[in-house]
Amino acid sequence: VQSVLWHPIESTVFVTASYDKTIMNSLFDKRMLNIAGKLKMRTSEKTKGSKKRTHKKRKKSDRKNKNQEKERTRKRQRRERKERDIESSSSDSCSNTDEDSEAIWVEKKVELPHEVENYEQKIPSGSPSDARIHYRTQLIPSVAPRLASNPILSADELNKLKAKALRASLMNSPNAKELEKNYEMEKKRAEGNDKVEIVPIVDSRGRLYDTTNPSASSSSPKHAGPPRQKRNEKIDTHDETGTRIRYFKGDDKLQLQDLVMQERLGTGKSMDVQMAGRIMGDKKFEDDLDYLDEHADKMAKGKEQTIEQKRQFAVQDFKRSQDFINSCPYCFGEDKSPVAPMVSLGTKTYLALSTVTEMTSGHCLIVPIQHCLTTLELDDDVWDEIRNFMKCLIQMFHSEDRGVLFFETVISFKHQKHSVIECVPLPWNLSQDAPAFFREAILSTAGEWSQNKKVVDTTKGFRNKMVKELPYFHVWFNVDGGMGHVIENEKKFPGWFGKEIIAGMCDLPPDRWRKPKKLNPRDKHKRVQEFVKKWKKWDWTQMLEGGEY
Repeated sequence: VQSVLWHPIESTVFVTASYDKTIMNSLFDKRMLNIAGKLKMRTSEKTKGSKKRTHKKRKKSDRKNKNQEKERTRKRQRRERKERDIESSSSDSCSNTDEDSEAIWVEKKVELPHEVENYEQKIPSGSPSDARIHYRTQLIPSVAPRLASNPILSADELNKLKAKALRASLMNSPNAKELEKNYEMEKKRAEGNDKVEIVPIVDSRGRLYDTTNPSASSSSPKHAGPPRQKRNEKIDTHDETGTRIRYFKGDDKLQLQDLVMQERLGTGKSMDVQMAGRIMGDKKFEDDLDYLDEHADKMAKGKEQTIEQKRQFAVQDFKRSQDFINSCPYCFGEDKSPVAPMVSLGTKTYLALSTVTEMTSGHCLIVPIQHCLTTLELDDDVWDEIRNFMKCLIQMFHSEDRGVLFFETVISFKHQKHSVIECVPLPWNLSQDAPAFFREAILSTAGEWSQNKKVVDTTKGFRNKMVKELPYFHVWFNVDGGMGHVIENEKKFPGWFGKEIIAGMCDLPPDRWRKPKKLNPRDKHKRVQEFVKKWKKWDWTQMLEGGEY
Protein backbone atom coordinates (compact mmCIF):
# COMPACT_ATOMS: atom_id res chain seq x y z
CA VAL A 1 0.00 0.00 0.00
CA GLN A 2 1.55 3.24 -1.08
CA SER A 3 -1.04 5.73 0.31
CA VAL A 4 -4.49 5.93 1.84
CA LEU A 5 -6.54 9.05 0.94
CA TRP A 6 -9.88 10.22 2.32
CA HIS A 7 -12.26 12.31 0.26
CA PRO A 8 -14.19 14.67 2.64
CA ILE A 9 -17.07 15.41 0.27
CA GLU A 10 -17.86 11.93 -0.99
CA SER A 11 -16.87 10.35 2.36
CA THR A 12 -14.82 7.63 0.65
CA VAL A 13 -11.34 6.20 1.12
CA PHE A 14 -8.97 5.86 -1.80
CA VAL A 15 -6.19 3.35 -1.36
CA THR A 16 -3.28 3.51 -3.77
CA ALA A 17 -1.24 0.36 -3.94
CA SER A 18 0.91 -1.72 -6.20
CA TYR A 19 -0.37 -5.21 -6.24
CA ASP A 20 -0.68 -8.36 -8.17
CA LYS A 21 -3.29 -11.00 -8.26
CA THR A 22 -1.67 -13.00 -5.54
CA ILE A 23 -1.93 -10.28 -2.96
CA MET A 24 -5.30 -8.89 -4.10
CA ASN A 25 -7.19 -10.43 -1.25
CA SER A 26 -4.70 -9.12 1.32
CA LEU A 27 -5.60 -5.49 0.56
CA PHE A 28 -9.10 -5.95 1.88
CA ASP A 29 -8.41 -7.87 4.95
CA LYS A 30 -10.15 -7.28 8.19
CA ARG A 31 -7.67 -4.70 9.38
CA MET A 32 -8.05 -2.44 6.37
CA LEU A 33 -11.77 -2.71 6.55
CA ASN A 34 -11.71 -1.62 10.19
CA ILE A 35 -9.57 1.42 9.31
CA ALA A 36 -11.90 2.36 6.51
CA GLY A 37 -14.93 1.94 8.78
CA LYS A 38 -13.44 4.17 11.46
CA LEU A 39 -12.58 6.87 8.95
CA LYS A 40 -16.10 6.76 7.58
CA MET A 41 -17.63 7.08 11.06
CA ARG A 42 -15.50 10.14 11.80
CA THR A 43 -16.41 11.82 8.56
CA SER A 44 -20.11 11.13 9.11
CA GLU A 45 -19.96 12.70 12.60
CA LYS A 46 -18.24 15.80 11.21
CA THR A 47 -20.78 16.19 8.47
CA LYS A 48 -23.65 15.83 10.92
CA GLY A 49 -22.17 18.57 13.18
CA SER A 50 -21.61 20.90 10.25
CA LYS A 51 -25.18 20.32 9.06
CA LYS A 52 -26.54 21.18 12.52
CA ARG A 53 -24.50 24.38 12.66
CA THR A 54 -25.61 25.49 9.23
CA HIS A 55 -29.21 24.70 10.15
CA LYS A 56 -28.96 26.86 13.28
CA LYS A 57 -27.41 29.71 11.32
CA ARG A 58 -30.18 29.51 8.76
CA LYS A 59 -32.85 29.57 11.47
CA LYS A 60 -31.17 32.54 13.17
CA SER A 61 -30.88 34.48 9.93
CA ASP A 62 -34.50 33.65 9.03
CA ARG A 63 -35.64 34.82 12.44
CA LYS A 64 -33.67 38.05 12.06
CA ASN A 65 -35.11 38.67 8.62
CA LYS A 66 -38.62 38.07 9.92
CA ASN A 67 -38.10 40.54 12.79
CA GLN A 68 -36.73 43.15 10.42
CA GLU A 69 -39.64 42.60 8.10
CA LYS A 70 -42.11 42.93 10.97
CA GLU A 71 -40.44 46.17 12.06
CA ARG A 72 -40.65 47.53 8.51
CA THR A 73 -44.32 46.65 8.28
CA ARG A 74 -44.99 48.25 11.68
CA LYS A 75 -43.28 51.47 10.61
CA ARG A 76 -45.15 51.47 7.32
CA GLN A 77 -48.47 50.88 9.05
CA ARG A 78 -47.71 53.60 11.61
CA ARG A 79 -46.82 56.05 8.84
CA GLU A 80 -49.96 55.19 6.90
CA ARG A 81 -52.05 55.57 10.05
CA LYS A 82 -50.62 59.04 10.69
CA GLU A 83 -51.33 60.07 7.11
CA ARG A 84 -54.88 58.75 7.42
CA ASP A 85 -55.41 60.67 10.68
CA ILE A 86 -54.12 63.90 9.16
CA GLU A 87 -56.27 63.43 6.08
CA SER A 88 -59.34 62.55 8.14
CA SER A 89 -58.86 65.59 10.42
CA SER A 90 -58.48 67.82 7.39
CA SER A 91 -61.43 66.22 5.61
CA ASP A 92 -63.65 66.74 8.67
CA SER A 93 -62.86 70.46 8.56
CA CYS A 94 -64.14 70.75 5.02
CA SER A 95 -67.78 71.41 4.16
CA ASN A 96 -69.95 71.75 1.07
CA THR A 97 -67.90 69.10 -0.71
CA ASP A 98 -69.71 67.26 -3.49
CA GLU A 99 -69.38 63.53 -3.82
CA ASP A 100 -68.97 63.85 -7.58
CA SER A 101 -66.15 66.39 -7.31
CA GLU A 102 -62.96 65.44 -9.06
CA ALA A 103 -60.15 64.20 -6.83
CA ILE A 104 -56.68 65.68 -7.15
CA TRP A 105 -53.84 63.16 -7.13
CA VAL A 106 -50.11 63.43 -6.56
CA GLU A 107 -47.63 60.83 -7.69
CA LYS A 108 -44.74 59.77 -5.45
CA LYS A 109 -42.13 57.17 -6.27
CA VAL A 110 -41.78 54.52 -3.63
CA GLU A 111 -39.89 51.26 -3.31
CA LEU A 112 -42.32 48.43 -2.70
CA PRO A 113 -41.51 45.64 -0.22
CA HIS A 114 -39.87 42.49 -1.57
CA GLU A 115 -42.75 40.19 -0.72
CA VAL A 116 -45.23 42.36 -2.62
CA GLU A 117 -44.92 41.19 -6.21
CA ASN A 118 -48.49 41.35 -7.45
CA TYR A 119 -49.22 44.80 -5.98
CA GLU A 120 -52.45 46.24 -7.33
CA GLN A 121 -54.38 49.30 -6.31
CA LYS A 122 -57.65 50.74 -7.47
CA ILE A 123 -56.80 53.89 -9.36
CA PRO A 124 -59.24 56.45 -10.74
CA SER A 125 -59.51 56.73 -14.46
CA GLY A 126 -57.07 59.05 -16.11
CA SER A 127 -54.23 58.32 -13.69
CA PRO A 128 -51.00 56.40 -14.38
CA SER A 129 -51.44 52.64 -14.52
CA ASP A 130 -48.02 51.54 -13.27
CA ALA A 131 -48.99 50.73 -9.69
CA ARG A 132 -45.67 49.14 -8.83
CA ILE A 133 -43.65 52.33 -8.81
CA HIS A 134 -46.33 54.85 -7.84
CA TYR A 135 -48.81 55.26 -5.08
CA ARG A 136 -51.36 58.03 -4.81
CA THR A 137 -52.46 60.37 -2.04
CA GLN A 138 -55.69 62.26 -2.50
CA LEU A 139 -55.41 65.93 -1.63
CA ILE A 140 -58.20 67.29 0.54
CA PRO A 141 -60.27 70.00 -1.13
CA SER A 142 -59.85 73.21 0.88
CA VAL A 143 -63.33 74.55 1.45
CA ALA A 144 -64.72 76.71 4.26
CA PRO A 145 -65.10 74.52 7.39
CA ARG A 146 -68.36 73.98 9.21
CA LEU A 147 -67.99 76.03 12.35
CA ALA A 148 -70.89 74.36 14.11
CA SER A 149 -69.60 70.75 14.07
CA ASN A 150 -65.85 71.15 13.50
CA PRO A 151 -63.81 71.33 16.73
CA ILE A 152 -61.25 74.05 17.24
CA LEU A 153 -57.75 72.93 16.28
CA SER A 154 -54.99 72.82 18.85
CA ALA A 155 -51.57 74.47 18.48
CA ASP A 156 -49.98 71.26 17.14
CA GLU A 157 -52.74 70.76 14.60
CA LEU A 158 -52.40 74.36 13.46
CA ASN A 159 -48.66 73.85 13.00
CA LYS A 160 -49.28 70.73 10.90
CA LEU A 161 -51.83 72.59 8.79
CA LYS A 162 -49.39 75.47 8.31
CA ALA A 163 -46.64 73.03 7.30
CA LYS A 164 -48.96 71.41 4.76
CA ALA A 165 -49.85 74.81 3.28
CA LEU A 166 -46.19 75.83 3.13
CA ARG A 167 -45.23 72.53 1.49
CA ALA A 168 -47.97 72.98 -1.09
CA SER A 169 -46.81 76.51 -1.90
CA LEU A 170 -43.20 75.35 -2.33
CA MET A 171 -44.28 72.53 -4.66
CA ASN A 172 -46.53 74.92 -6.64
CA SER A 173 -49.55 72.80 -5.86
CA PRO A 174 -52.83 74.04 -7.35
CA ASN A 175 -54.57 74.05 -3.96
CA ALA A 176 -51.86 76.01 -2.11
CA LYS A 177 -54.00 79.15 -1.83
CA GLU A 178 -56.97 77.17 -0.56
CA LEU A 179 -54.84 75.55 2.14
CA GLU A 180 -53.50 78.95 3.17
CA LYS A 181 -57.04 80.31 3.47
CA ASN A 182 -58.06 77.28 5.48
CA TYR A 183 -55.13 77.83 7.84
CA GLU A 184 -55.97 81.51 8.34
CA MET A 185 -59.58 80.64 9.08
CA GLU A 186 -58.66 77.97 11.62
CA LYS A 187 -56.15 80.34 13.21
CA LYS A 188 -58.82 83.01 13.69
CA ARG A 189 -61.14 80.44 15.25
CA ALA A 190 -58.42 79.32 17.67
CA GLU A 191 -57.53 82.88 18.63
CA GLY A 192 -61.18 83.74 19.11
CA ASN A 193 -61.36 81.13 21.86
CA ASP A 194 -58.90 83.06 24.06
CA LYS A 195 -60.23 84.17 27.40
CA VAL A 196 -60.34 87.94 27.87
CA GLU A 197 -60.10 89.32 31.39
CA ILE A 198 -60.57 92.92 32.46
CA VAL A 199 -57.68 94.19 34.55
CA PRO A 200 -58.93 96.26 37.50
CA ILE A 201 -57.76 99.83 37.96
CA VAL A 202 -56.42 99.10 41.47
CA ASP A 203 -53.88 96.53 42.66
CA SER A 204 -54.21 94.01 45.50
CA ARG A 205 -53.40 96.71 48.07
CA GLY A 206 -56.08 99.09 46.78
CA ARG A 207 -53.65 101.43 45.03
CA LEU A 208 -54.58 102.91 41.67
CA TYR A 209 -52.67 101.69 38.61
CA ASP A 210 -51.03 104.51 36.69
CA THR A 211 -52.02 103.62 33.11
CA THR A 212 -52.82 107.09 31.79
CA ASN A 213 -50.72 109.38 29.66
CA PRO A 214 -49.31 112.15 31.88
CA SER A 215 -49.07 114.50 28.94
CA ALA A 216 -52.76 114.10 28.07
CA SER A 217 -53.82 116.91 30.39
CA SER A 218 -51.25 119.32 29.04
CA SER A 219 -51.83 121.68 26.16
CA SER A 220 -49.33 119.95 23.86
CA PRO A 221 -50.77 118.57 20.59
CA LYS A 222 -51.38 114.84 20.22
CA HIS A 223 -49.12 112.83 17.93
CA ALA A 224 -49.83 109.58 16.15
CA GLY A 225 -46.69 107.94 17.55
CA PRO A 226 -44.27 108.42 20.45
CA PRO A 227 -42.49 111.77 20.50
CA ARG A 228 -38.92 111.90 19.35
CA GLN A 229 -36.42 112.52 22.12
CA LYS A 230 -33.70 115.09 21.74
CA ARG A 231 -30.52 114.84 23.71
CA ASN A 232 -29.79 118.50 24.30
CA GLU A 233 -33.27 119.95 24.27
CA LYS A 234 -33.48 123.39 25.84
CA ILE A 235 -36.26 124.01 28.31
CA ASP A 236 -37.73 127.44 28.96
CA THR A 237 -37.78 127.82 32.73
CA HIS A 238 -38.78 131.53 32.71
CA ASP A 239 -41.20 133.59 30.71
CA GLU A 240 -40.53 136.93 28.99
CA THR A 241 -40.96 138.89 32.22
CA GLY A 242 -38.43 136.72 34.07
CA THR A 243 -40.97 134.83 36.18
CA ARG A 244 -40.13 131.18 36.70
CA ILE A 245 -42.71 128.94 35.07
CA ARG A 246 -41.06 125.53 35.58
CA TYR A 247 -37.98 123.97 37.07
CA PHE A 248 -37.74 120.81 34.97
CA LYS A 249 -39.17 119.40 31.77
CA GLY A 250 -42.08 117.42 33.21
CA ASP A 251 -43.29 119.95 35.74
CA ASP A 252 -46.23 121.14 33.64
CA LYS A 253 -47.44 117.68 32.58
CA LEU A 254 -49.33 117.00 35.80
CA GLN A 255 -51.94 119.34 37.11
CA LEU A 256 -52.72 119.93 40.78
CA GLN A 257 -55.68 117.54 40.60
CA ASP A 258 -53.44 114.72 39.31
CA LEU A 259 -50.89 115.28 42.07
CA VAL A 260 -53.59 115.22 44.75
CA MET A 261 -55.00 111.97 43.31
CA GLN A 262 -51.56 110.34 43.34
CA GLU A 263 -50.97 111.41 46.92
CA ARG A 264 -54.30 110.04 48.16
CA LEU A 265 -54.12 106.73 46.32
CA GLY A 266 -50.43 106.21 46.92
CA THR A 267 -49.46 105.82 43.24
CA GLY A 268 -46.81 108.53 43.24
CA LYS A 269 -43.32 107.67 44.42
CA SER A 270 -42.06 109.45 47.48
CA MET A 271 -39.21 111.91 47.22
CA ASP A 272 -36.97 109.75 49.41
CA VAL A 273 -37.45 106.70 47.16
CA GLN A 274 -36.65 108.70 44.04
CA MET A 275 -33.59 110.23 45.69
CA ALA A 276 -32.33 106.80 46.76
CA GLY A 277 -32.76 105.51 43.21
CA ARG A 278 -30.69 108.38 41.78
CA ILE A 279 -27.92 107.76 44.30
CA MET A 280 -27.82 104.03 43.51
CA GLY A 281 -27.55 104.74 39.79
CA ASP A 282 -24.71 107.26 40.19
CA LYS A 283 -21.33 105.52 40.52
CA LYS A 284 -19.49 108.78 41.22
CA PHE A 285 -21.85 109.96 43.93
CA GLU A 286 -20.31 111.90 46.80
CA ASP A 287 -22.10 112.83 49.98
CA ASP A 288 -21.13 116.47 49.63
CA LEU A 289 -23.23 119.62 49.28
CA ASP A 290 -21.06 120.92 46.44
CA TYR A 291 -21.58 117.70 44.48
CA LEU A 292 -25.34 117.84 45.07
CA ASP A 293 -25.50 121.46 43.88
CA GLU A 294 -23.54 120.70 40.70
CA HIS A 295 -25.63 117.65 39.79
CA ALA A 296 -29.01 118.88 41.01
CA ASP A 297 -30.56 118.87 37.52
CA LYS A 298 -29.27 115.37 36.77
CA MET A 299 -30.49 113.87 40.03
CA ALA A 300 -33.90 115.50 39.74
CA LYS A 301 -34.63 114.10 36.28
CA GLY A 302 -37.11 111.26 36.22
CA LYS A 303 -37.39 108.48 33.66
CA GLU A 304 -40.87 108.67 32.26
CA GLN A 305 -42.58 105.40 31.33
CA THR A 306 -44.68 105.00 28.24
CA ILE A 307 -48.35 104.04 28.35
CA GLU A 308 -47.52 100.56 27.02
CA GLN A 309 -45.01 99.97 29.81
CA LYS A 310 -47.49 101.09 32.47
CA ARG A 311 -50.22 98.85 31.09
CA GLN A 312 -47.84 95.91 30.82
CA PHE A 313 -46.87 96.38 34.46
CA ALA A 314 -50.55 96.42 35.46
CA VAL A 315 -51.24 93.20 33.50
CA GLN A 316 -48.23 91.39 35.00
CA ASP A 317 -49.10 92.49 38.52
CA PHE A 318 -52.68 91.32 38.04
CA LYS A 319 -51.50 87.90 36.77
CA ARG A 320 -49.15 87.57 39.73
CA SER A 321 -51.94 88.39 42.17
CA GLN A 322 -54.28 85.88 40.51
CA ASP A 323 -51.64 83.14 40.76
CA PHE A 324 -51.26 83.77 44.49
CA ILE A 325 -55.02 83.76 45.00
CA ASN A 326 -55.50 80.53 43.03
CA SER A 327 -52.89 78.74 45.17
CA CYS A 328 -54.11 80.22 48.48
CA PRO A 329 -55.36 77.57 50.97
CA TYR A 330 -57.80 80.04 52.59
CA CYS A 331 -59.53 81.51 49.51
CA PHE A 332 -62.74 80.35 47.88
CA GLY A 333 -62.48 79.40 44.21
CA GLU A 334 -65.07 79.20 41.47
CA ASP A 335 -65.54 75.48 42.02
CA LYS A 336 -63.59 74.74 45.19
CA SER A 337 -63.74 75.48 48.89
CA PRO A 338 -60.77 76.42 51.10
CA VAL A 339 -58.27 73.73 52.03
CA ALA A 340 -58.53 74.69 55.70
CA PRO A 341 -61.28 72.78 57.58
CA MET A 342 -64.08 75.35 57.90
CA VAL A 343 -66.23 75.33 61.05
CA SER A 344 -68.46 78.43 60.81
CA LEU A 345 -69.10 80.76 57.90
CA GLY A 346 -70.10 84.39 58.23
CA THR A 347 -70.76 86.95 55.52
CA LYS A 348 -67.22 88.40 55.51
CA THR A 349 -65.15 85.95 57.58
CA TYR A 350 -65.14 82.31 58.64
CA LEU A 351 -63.72 80.19 61.46
CA ALA A 352 -61.44 77.31 60.44
CA LEU A 353 -59.14 74.77 62.02
CA SER A 354 -55.40 74.65 61.47
CA THR A 355 -54.04 72.68 58.50
CA VAL A 356 -50.92 71.67 60.47
CA THR A 357 -50.35 70.08 63.85
CA GLU A 358 -52.21 72.04 66.54
CA MET A 359 -50.20 73.66 69.29
CA THR A 360 -52.91 73.07 71.88
CA SER A 361 -56.37 71.56 71.85
CA GLY A 362 -58.75 74.04 70.22
CA HIS A 363 -56.18 75.81 68.02
CA CYS A 364 -58.20 77.60 65.31
CA LEU A 365 -58.04 80.46 62.78
CA ILE A 366 -60.16 83.53 62.05
CA VAL A 367 -59.91 84.01 58.29
CA PRO A 368 -61.27 86.91 56.17
CA ILE A 369 -63.00 85.70 53.01
CA GLN A 370 -61.37 88.49 51.03
CA HIS A 371 -57.73 87.81 50.15
CA CYS A 372 -55.93 90.46 52.20
CA LEU A 373 -52.27 90.86 53.15
CA THR A 374 -53.06 92.45 56.51
CA THR A 375 -56.22 92.83 58.56
CA LEU A 376 -55.61 96.59 58.72
CA GLU A 377 -56.85 96.78 55.11
CA LEU A 378 -60.27 95.39 56.03
CA ASP A 379 -63.44 97.44 56.37
CA ASP A 380 -65.49 98.01 59.51
CA ASP A 381 -68.09 95.33 58.71
CA VAL A 382 -65.31 92.71 58.41
CA TRP A 383 -63.86 93.78 61.75
CA ASP A 384 -67.28 93.48 63.37
CA GLU A 385 -67.38 89.80 62.43
CA ILE A 386 -63.78 89.28 63.61
CA ARG A 387 -64.65 90.75 67.00
CA ASN A 388 -67.75 88.53 67.19
CA PHE A 389 -65.61 85.44 66.66
CA MET A 390 -63.13 86.66 69.28
CA LYS A 391 -65.87 87.24 71.87
CA CYS A 392 -67.46 83.83 71.31
CA LEU A 393 -64.12 82.00 71.45
CA ILE A 394 -63.16 83.79 74.68
CA GLN A 395 -66.47 82.76 76.28
CA MET A 396 -66.16 79.15 75.08
CA PHE A 397 -62.63 78.66 76.43
CA HIS A 398 -63.46 80.58 79.62
CA SER A 399 -66.16 77.99 80.33
CA GLU A 400 -63.35 75.39 80.22
CA ASP A 401 -61.22 77.45 82.65
CA ARG A 402 -58.81 78.41 79.91
CA GLY A 403 -57.61 81.69 78.46
CA VAL A 404 -56.97 82.43 74.81
CA LEU A 405 -54.43 84.46 72.79
CA PHE A 406 -54.94 85.91 69.31
CA PHE A 407 -51.95 86.91 67.19
CA GLU A 408 -51.23 87.97 63.61
CA THR A 409 -47.86 87.92 61.81
CA VAL A 410 -47.31 89.94 58.62
CA ILE A 411 -43.68 89.63 57.51
CA SER A 412 -43.55 90.35 53.78
CA PHE A 413 -45.96 91.75 51.21
CA LYS A 414 -43.99 90.30 48.30
CA HIS A 415 -45.47 86.79 48.46
CA GLN A 416 -49.01 88.14 49.11
CA LYS A 417 -49.92 85.58 51.75
CA HIS A 418 -53.47 85.52 53.04
CA SER A 419 -53.43 87.13 56.49
CA VAL A 420 -55.18 85.19 59.28
CA ILE A 421 -55.59 85.64 63.03
CA GLU A 422 -54.53 82.55 64.97
CA CYS A 423 -56.32 81.60 68.17
CA VAL A 424 -54.39 79.47 70.70
CA PRO A 425 -56.04 78.54 74.04
CA LEU A 426 -53.85 78.32 77.17
CA PRO A 427 -54.33 77.37 80.82
CA TRP A 428 -55.79 80.27 82.78
CA ASN A 429 -52.72 80.93 84.93
CA LEU A 430 -50.39 81.03 81.90
CA SER A 431 -52.69 83.35 79.96
CA GLN A 432 -52.46 85.91 82.80
CA ASP A 433 -48.65 85.93 82.53
CA ALA A 434 -48.63 86.14 78.71
CA PRO A 435 -48.15 89.97 78.47
CA ALA A 436 -44.88 89.78 80.42
CA PHE A 437 -43.57 86.94 78.25
CA PHE A 438 -44.38 88.72 74.99
CA ARG A 439 -42.99 92.07 76.11
CA GLU A 440 -39.68 90.51 77.11
CA ALA A 441 -39.45 88.55 73.84
CA ILE A 442 -40.21 91.60 71.68
CA LEU A 443 -37.64 93.76 73.49
CA SER A 444 -34.95 91.10 73.03
CA THR A 445 -35.76 90.68 69.33
CA ALA A 446 -35.83 94.39 68.43
CA GLY A 447 -32.54 95.95 67.38
CA GLU A 448 -30.74 98.51 69.44
CA TRP A 449 -30.96 101.19 66.75
CA SER A 450 -34.49 100.51 65.54
CA GLN A 451 -36.27 103.52 64.08
CA ASN A 452 -39.73 102.56 65.33
CA LYS A 453 -40.98 102.02 68.82
CA LYS A 454 -40.08 98.51 69.96
CA VAL A 455 -43.35 97.74 71.75
CA VAL A 456 -46.54 99.45 70.56
CA ASP A 457 -49.35 99.46 73.13
CA THR A 458 -52.66 98.81 71.33
CA THR A 459 -55.02 98.57 74.30
CA LYS A 460 -56.74 101.75 73.10
CA GLY A 461 -57.22 100.49 69.56
CA PHE A 462 -55.22 98.22 67.29
CA ARG A 463 -56.29 99.87 64.05
CA ASN A 464 -55.32 103.33 65.29
CA LYS A 465 -51.81 102.39 66.44
CA MET A 466 -50.46 100.17 63.64
CA VAL A 467 -50.09 101.01 59.93
CA LYS A 468 -50.79 98.73 56.98
CA GLU A 469 -47.77 99.86 54.95
CA LEU A 470 -45.23 98.19 57.30
CA PRO A 471 -44.84 94.52 58.30
CA TYR A 472 -45.76 93.88 61.92
CA PHE A 473 -46.51 91.34 64.63
CA HIS A 474 -49.46 91.83 66.95
CA VAL A 475 -50.94 89.83 69.81
CA TRP A 476 -54.38 90.33 71.40
CA PHE A 477 -54.81 89.52 75.08
CA ASN A 478 -58.49 90.52 74.90
CA VAL A 479 -60.93 91.90 72.35
CA ASP A 480 -59.78 95.50 72.82
CA GLY A 481 -56.09 95.01 72.00
CA GLY A 482 -52.68 93.98 73.23
CA MET A 483 -49.21 94.88 71.98
CA GLY A 484 -47.57 95.12 68.58
CA HIS A 485 -44.14 95.34 67.04
CA VAL A 486 -43.03 96.83 63.69
CA ILE A 487 -40.79 94.41 61.76
CA GLU A 488 -37.88 96.35 60.30
CA ASN A 489 -35.67 93.44 59.21
CA GLU A 490 -37.88 90.91 57.42
CA LYS A 491 -35.08 88.38 56.87
CA LYS A 492 -34.12 88.08 60.54
CA PHE A 493 -37.63 88.02 62.00
CA PRO A 494 -38.92 84.41 62.26
CA GLY A 495 -42.38 83.55 61.01
CA TRP A 496 -43.02 81.38 64.11
CA PHE A 497 -42.25 84.18 66.60
CA GLY A 498 -45.62 84.09 68.39
CA LYS A 499 -45.76 80.28 68.41
CA GLU A 500 -42.26 80.06 69.86
CA ILE A 501 -43.21 82.24 72.83
CA ILE A 502 -46.35 80.18 73.52
CA ALA A 503 -44.35 76.94 73.19
CA GLY A 504 -41.86 78.25 75.75
CA MET A 505 -44.69 79.05 78.15
CA CYS A 506 -46.32 75.60 77.75
CA ASP A 507 -43.09 73.53 77.33
CA LEU A 508 -44.10 72.25 73.89
CA PRO A 509 -41.68 70.34 71.60
CA PRO A 510 -40.18 72.13 68.55
CA ASP A 511 -42.22 70.08 66.06
CA ARG A 512 -45.36 71.84 67.33
CA TRP A 513 -44.26 75.35 66.38
CA ARG A 514 -41.12 75.47 64.22
CA LYS A 515 -42.01 73.20 61.30
CA PRO A 516 -45.27 71.46 62.17
CA LYS A 517 -46.42 68.55 60.04
CA LYS A 518 -49.41 68.87 57.76
CA LEU A 519 -52.44 66.95 58.93
CA ASN A 520 -54.15 64.31 56.83
CA PRO A 521 -57.05 65.84 54.85
CA ARG A 522 -59.06 62.66 55.43
CA ASP A 523 -59.35 63.55 59.13
CA LYS A 524 -60.88 66.94 58.33
CA HIS A 525 -64.49 65.90 58.89
CA LYS A 526 -63.71 64.16 62.18
CA ARG A 527 -61.81 67.18 63.55
CA VAL A 528 -64.61 69.56 62.58
CA GLN A 529 -67.23 67.41 64.31
CA GLU A 530 -65.21 67.29 67.53
CA PHE A 531 -64.78 71.09 67.54
CA VAL A 532 -68.43 71.75 66.68
CA LYS A 533 -69.58 69.82 69.76
CA LYS A 534 -68.04 72.53 71.95
CA TRP A 535 -68.53 75.45 69.56
CA LYS A 536 -72.21 74.95 68.71
CA LYS A 537 -73.39 76.55 71.92
CA TRP A 538 -71.39 79.77 71.31
CA ASP A 539 -71.57 80.08 67.52
CA TRP A 540 -72.96 83.50 66.63
CA THR A 541 -73.35 82.61 62.91
CA GLN A 542 -76.49 80.60 63.77
CA MET A 543 -78.35 83.91 63.85
CA LEU A 544 -77.57 84.46 60.16
CA GLU A 545 -79.84 83.20 57.42
CA GLY A 546 -79.00 79.57 56.72
CA GLY A 547 -76.60 79.37 59.66
CA GLU A 548 -78.42 76.61 61.50
CA TYR A 549 -76.66 73.30 62.03
